[in-house]
Amino acid sequence: MRFEEYERRYAASYAEFAETIRIILGKTIDASPPTLPRPQFIQARAKAPDKLKRRLDEAGQLDTDRLEEHRKDLAGVRLIFYTNNDVERFLASRLVFDNFEIEHDATKLHIPTPDNPDAKYRAIHYIVRLRDDRTRLPEYAKFRGLRCEIQIQTILNHAWSETSHDIVYKGRGEPGFGSRAMDGIKKRFDGIMDKYLLPAGYEIQKAQNEYEQLLQGKELFDKDVVKLLAEARDNNERYQLLTALRDYAIPNYDDHSVAFDTLRWPLIETARAARRSEPVTIESAFGAWRGYDVSDVLKVIVEILSLLRYVNVNESLTALADLFREEDNTEARKQILEAVRGLAEYDLRAWKQVGPRIQLALVEQLAEMSPAEITATQPIAVVVWREALSSDIGGTTWKADSVTISTGAVPVSEALRIIRTRALDGLFACFGRASTDKEKSEIMSAMDAATRVPTQAQYSDELLNLTLQDATRIVEFMTRCVDGLSFEIRQHYEHELLYEYRRVRSLLQGHADKPETQTLAAKLASAIEVFRNCINRDQSFVRYKVLVGFKSVFPQHWEDNEFDFRGADAHRKEQADKFIDEIAPENEEAWFAFIERCAATKSQDLATFPVFGQFLVDLSRRRPDIANRCLARGNENLLGFLSAFLDGLSQSTADEVYARNLEKQLELGTHLASLARHLRNINTANPALAGRVLAKATSVADDIAVMESLILVMEKYGAGAIDNEEELFRSALKYLSQKRDARWVRGAWFQSKTSQFFSTLSEENARLLLGNLVFLPRFDYPLERILRQVADSHPALVWEFFERRLNHDKDDVEDERYENAPLAFHELHKALARDPALAITAGRQWFARDSGLFRFKGGRLLSSVFPKCPTPFAEALADLVKNGSESDVELVLGVVQNYEGEESTHEVLKRVVARFPHDKHKLSMVGICFDNTGVVSGQFGMVEALRAKRTLLKSWLSDERTEVQKFAADHVHDLEQWIAAEQLRAERGSEMRKLTYPEDDDGDPKVSE
Repeated sequence: MRFEEYERRYAASYAEFAETIRIILGKTIDASPPTLPRPQFIQARAKAPDKLKRRLDEAGQLDTDRLEEHRKDLAGVRLIFYTNNDVERFLASRLVFDNFEIEHDATKLHIPTPDNPDAKYRAIHYIVRLRDDRTRLPEYAKFRGLRCEIQIQTILNHAWSETSHDIVYKGRGEPGFGSRAMDGIKKRFDGIMDKYLLPAGYEIQKAQNEYEQLLQGKELFDKDVVKLLAEARDNNERYQLLTALRDYAIPNYDDHSVAFDTLRWPLIETARAARRSEPVTIESAFGAWRGYDVSDVLKVIVEILSLLRYVNVNESLTALADLFREEDNTEARKQILEAVRGLAEYDLRAWKQVGPRIQLALVEQLAEMSPAEITATQPIAVVVWREALSSDIGGTTWKADSVTISTGAVPVSEALRIIRTRALDGLFACFGRASTDKEKSEIMSAMDAATRVPTQAQYSDELLNLTLQDATRIVEFMTRCVDGLSFEIRQHYEHELLYEYRRVRSLLQGHADKPETQTLAAKLASAIEVFRNCINRDQSFVRYKVLVGFKSVFPQHWEDNEFDFRGADAHRKEQADKFIDEIAPENEEAWFAFIERCAATKSQDLATFPVFGQFLVDLSRRRPDIANRCLARGNENLLGFLSAFLDGLSQSTADEVYARNLEKQLELGTHLASLARHLRNINTANPALAGRVLAKATSVADDIAVMESLILVMEKYGAGAIDNEEELFRSALKYLSQKRDARWVRGAWFQSKTSQFFSTLSEENARLLLGNLVFLPRFDYPLERILRQVADSHPALVWEFFERRLNHDKDDVEDERYENAPLAFHELHKALARDPALAITAGRQWFARDSGLFRFKGGRLLSSVFPKCPTPFAEALADLVKNGSESDVELVLGVVQNYEGEESTHEVLKRVVARFPHDKHKLSMVGICFDNTGVVSGQFGMVEALRAKRTLLKSWLSDERTEVQKFAADHVHDLEQWIAAEQLRAERGSEMRKLTYPEDDDGDPKVSE
C-alpha cells in the first residue's frame, strides 16, 4: 500500500478497525471481575494522513509501496489509567494477550534507559491483530491482516505526552528562528516529567497502596478478627488471618494499646488451638502442598507481639512467657527468646523517649515473681537479665538505599545501677537453684555481660567503674559457690578470669590519673586471685586440668603473658608422667575414682581428651597391672577409652594381660568399635583378629564397629597384617549397604593410610564402594575427596555412581535433604573433565532416562564438572549439535542453561539456531542460555548485565549464517524491551522505598510510659 492509497481509500478502514479494537477491549473489561482496574477512558483513531505524511517524509519512506509494513500504528487505541498500580494490574491480567494476536517483535516498552536518557515518554505499546477465530466471522473478515497499536499509560503520562507533542513537535518552526526557545521549552517539559509528574505518580501509587492495605485491615476489623481466629478450622486459616492482621490491621490501629488489649489473650488461645491441630494439606491449581503447622502460626503470633511490645512491656513479657511455657518445639522457643531479647535490649530510639524505664520495669517484674515462677520460664528471665546488664545501646535507621546501625554506651544513672543490681540478684538466685552444668553455663554467660564495656563505642569512666564493681561482685559470688562447681565449670571460669585478670592489670598500669578506677581494678584483681587460689587447693582439680580439656590454666599463665599452647603442652606431658609415678597401692583407689571422673567428662570436640588418652596409654604400658584392674572394674565411661588401655598394654611386657583383655572384650562384644580402633593403632601381628572382630560386630549388629573394621582394612590393606582382607572389605561394605549406611566416610577420608587403598581399588571393589556411597545424604568434601581418588582409575564408574545418585530413591535415606550432587566441586571435576566424550556419554544416558528434569539434575552436574564451559567441552557440545540427533540438541541446551552465558557457549548456541531456525522452543531455549547472567548486585544491576548481553549479541549480526543474524536481530529487540522493563522496575522500587523510608522520619517506636 502506498501513502496515496491510504489517504484515499484505507484511512477510513483503519479508523473502523481501531474502533472495533476499542469496542472489544471495552466489552471485555466490562465483563471482567471487579478487581480488574477500569481505564479512565479508551481512545481510538486512525493515523491522520497529514501526520503520517510528515513522519514518512522524515524517515525517507514517502515513496514506499509497503506502507503497512513500515508503519504498524496506522490504527491506534489508547487505554488511559489513573495510577501505576492500575497499569501494572491490567498488564498482569493478560487481557490483551487473551483477546488478540501479539506481534512480539514490534511490541515496545517506552521508558528512559541509560541508552536513551532523553526519551521521557512512558507507555507500553502492543502491536496486535485479530485472532483467526474472529476474522473467520463475516463482520470481522475485512480486518484480516490489519495491525493496531494498543498504547497503555497513566493519565499523568498521557497529559504530558499529548501536551508536549502538540507544542514541541508542531512548534519546531523553520530553521533560523526560535530554535533556542524551543530547546528551552523541551527542557522545561523534560523537567516537568522528572520533577513533578513522576514523583506525583509514585505518590499516588503509594497512597493507593496504603489505602488498599487500610481496606484489608478494616475488613478484618469489621469482621471481628478475634472471633475469626476463635472459629478458624485449621492452621491454614489461622496463618492467613494472622498474616493479614500483622500486615494490614496492626499498622492501621489508631491506638496500639487497644490492639494489644484486644489481641493479647486471643493470640495466646490461638497458639493453644494451633498446637492441638494437625497440618492440613493445601490443594491448589499447581498441586497439593504441605499445610501450615504450629511453628508457622506461632512465628506470626510472636511477630505481632513484637510489633506491639512497647505498648505494655510487662504484659508483653507475660504473654511471651505464657507462649514459651507451653511450647516444646526448640525452634519456636528460639523465636520467642529472640522476641524477648528485642523487648529487653537497650534500643536507642526507645531510650530517647523513656530512658532505662523499660529495663527497670522488666527486672522489677521478675523480682516480684516467686522462684517457682522464674524456674518455669527461666530462659526468658536469663535473656532479660543479660540484656539489662549489657553496656551497649543500639538501633537501626532504615533509608531507601541504606541501613544505618548506631551503637553507643549506656549512660550511667541511679536507675541503671538498680537495674544491674537486680539483674545480678536474679542470676545469682537462679545459679543457686541450677542443677546442671548446662544451666549454670547459661547463667554465667548472662553474668558475663555485666563485666563488659562497649567494644564499638566510647564509654565513660563511670561505666567502666560500674563494670569493675559488678565483675568483682560476680567473682566473689562464684568463690562462695566454689564447692558446688564441677571441674568443667571451674576450668572454664578460670580460663575466662585469666583474661579478665590480664585486662585488669593493664588498667592498674595505665590509669594512674584515675584513682577510683585503679582502686576498683585492684579489688577485682584481688577477688580473682582469691578464686584462683581457692579452686587450685583441690589437687584433684589440678590433675584434671592437666589431663582433660584444652582451656586449662597453669601457674605459668598467671605469671607470663607469653606462655602459649606449646609451653602448656610440655607442662601437661611432664605432669602426666609424674602422675603415673605417684600411683601406689595406698592411693590406687583414689586414683581409680579420679580416672573415672575424667572419663565422665562430656566432650564437645576432639580437643578434650588427647592428653588423657595418652596418659592411659602410658599408664597401661608402664603399669599394666593397674590398667588390668581398671579394665576389670571400670564403668561405661572408662571403657569408652578401651582402645587407649589396649594400645598401652600391647606395648607392655604383660602379653598375657593384653591377650586376656582382648579375648574378654571380644567375647563380651560390648566395645567392639574400640577393639577395631585399637587394631588400627598398632602393628602387632595378629592377622586373624580383624576378621573375628568384624564377625562379632555383624553378629551383634554393631554398625560403628563394622565401620571401624572397614577403615581398619583400608588402612592395613596390602601390608599382610590382616587375613582375607578382600573378603573382610566386601563383607563389611555389603553389611553397611544393606543398612543404607555410609557414615564410615567421616572416619576415613582424611586418613593418609587410606589414600593408597582408594587409588588402587579393583573395578569390582570400586563398584561395591561406590554403591555404598550412594546412601550418603550429604555430598560434601569428605565424599568428594574419596571420589577424586577413585576417579583417577575408574572415571566411568564414578559417572555411573552419579547416575545412581541422580535417580536415587530418597525413601532409602532417612535425611530428607538428600543431595544428588553438589553445586560446585573442589577437585573431583579435574579428574572427570579429562574426558569430555565420556561425560557426554553419561549425559546421554541420563537424558534418555529422565529428559524432563535433565536440566536440573544431569545438566547441572555436567556444568559443575566443566565450570565456565571450557573450550574442549564447548567443542564437544558444538559437535554434538552438528552431528547428533534432535534429542542430543535438547541435551546440549539442558546443559548450557546451567551456565551464565559464557562466550565459550556462543558457538554451541549459534549452531542450534542454524540447524533449527524455525523451532520456536529451541530458539527460546537459546535465548535463555544466552541471557543467563548469574548473580547481579545493585538496584540497576540487572539493567547493566542485560546491556552487556546486548553488546555481545550484536556481534552475532555479522555471522556468516543468515539464520544466526535473524535470531540476533530479533533477540536484540527482546533484550531492549527487557532492559526497559528492568529499568522501570528498579526505578519504581527505588522511588517507592524513598516514600516508605522518608529521610525526615526516624520511625521511632511509640513507648508507653
